[in-house]
This record gives sequence, C-alpha cells and structure tokens, in this order.
Amino acid sequence: MTETAYKDASLVRPLVLAVDLDETFAAGDGSNREMLFSVLEAHADEVRLVYMSHTSAEHLIKMAADAELPVPAVFMADSWTTVLKGDGTGTIEPLQRNIIQLWPGKEAVLKHLKEMDDVSAIEDEAPCRQGVKVETEEALEVLRAKADELGCHLDRRGDGEWNILPYGVDKGTTLGRFIVEENLAPNSVLAIAEHTGDDCLFGRGWRGGVFAHADEELKEFGDRFHNVTVLDKSGAAGVLDALRVQGWLELAK
Repeated sequence: MTETAYKDASLVRPLVLAVDLDETFAAGDGSNREMLFSVLEAHADEVRLVYMSHTSAEHLIKMAADAELPVPAVFMADSWTTVLKGDGTGTIEPLQRNIIQLWPGKEAVLKHLKEMDDVSAIEDEAPCRQGVKVETEEALEVLRAKADELGCHLDRRGDGEWNILPYGVDKGTTLGRFIVEENLAPNSVLAIAEHTGDDCLFGRGWRGGVFAHADEELKEFGDRFHNVTVLDKSGAAGVLDALRVQGWLELAK
C-alpha cells in the first residue's frame, strides 16, 4: 500500500482505537501522521481514542500534548491502574474506584518487600502500583508467592524489574472494563499491541493488530486469532493499514 493510498480515505463505522503512545501516533512519517489525523478528525463524532502507557498520567498527557495528538476519550496510565478522562478533568468512575478497591495499599506492599532478600522497592508514585528490582530467580519466585498472598500479580517492567499490580488488572482487562462501563460495542474496538505482555489484548471479542517492531513471540501469538492482523509497518502507517484490513477505512476511488 503506497503512502498516498490513504489520502481522502473515510471511516465507514464507529471506532474505539486503543494504542500505546510510544510507537504509534507519536512515531512515524509526517505524511502518514497527517493522513491518520485527518481521518480521525473528519469522523471525530464516531471515534474514541484510548491512549495507554506504563508511564505516569502526567507524562502520558504531556507526551500527547507535545506531539499535538488528537484528544482521547481516556488515558490509561501507570500500567493501566490510573484511568483518566481525556480532557484531564478527573478519573473515570467507577472504573478507577474498582481498581483502587483491588489494591492492598502501598504501605502493605512496602512492608512485605522490606522483609524479603534480594528484592528492593523502586520509587513509584503510581497510587495502585509498586515497582521492584529483583536480583535472583529465587527471589522472583518468592515475590510471586508474596504478591499472590496480597491479592496482586507481577508484570514485567524491564531488565530485572517488575511491577506489582492489583490482581486481574492488565491492559486488556482495564480496556475491557472501560468498554463495558461506557456501553461500547466490542466490534467497534481495535486494540494494537507492541510490547511483551500485550497478548492480554487478544481473545476478548474485539479486533486487534500487532505492530511490525513487536517481538516475534507476540506476532506468533497474534497469528492464532482470526481477528488480529500482524502488520508489516509501525507508527501511523501501521495504524492506517490496520484500519483498512480490519474494515474501518474506505479508500477514495
């Protein structure tokens, strides 16, 4: 598909587009960004954008503003444990309240971490998440068991680093709860994956995509689903291709 193929393309049905900002709208060729933004803005009444990230809400909002991205319906920050309205006026309820109720509290989590060998807390201002540094595989197994006792689970953060999250909270479940609470149709949702762990986005009744730069394991997992497209591009060009393949875009004659 050539770069100019999407010029004057139109959206043919309502869209809820869920993306991680790091390698999506904020990346890629300027002409593709312009074409994508043009489509989204022309059909603004039918589009809801969901911006997701491991980073803080403040960083996510600033990233979107600095890149002059379209205003989303919702920001899902702090590894999807903080859910904010797209206009920045507050949290989305009862979704945020339900996440808080699943979290045992920072004080309880930090107290247990102090009792463990080869595990140390990372400074983390997210209200319903705690980052940790784990030195050994043995310590990781002990941490898993302790997280389970606390009603939490682990999510990989980086090399030797993990996030302790409320049990049952991940990118897929937070997005799914938002869809249910907003009474949105699952067949209007397109969620595009790029990171290890994003497999939780698939198999939930909505359509999906996997960016070209994603790891092979995630691509292979995405290939198992008839409604997930493994893309050969990333950034805005990848989003445009996903919208076309999944039946949202009609190209100009």
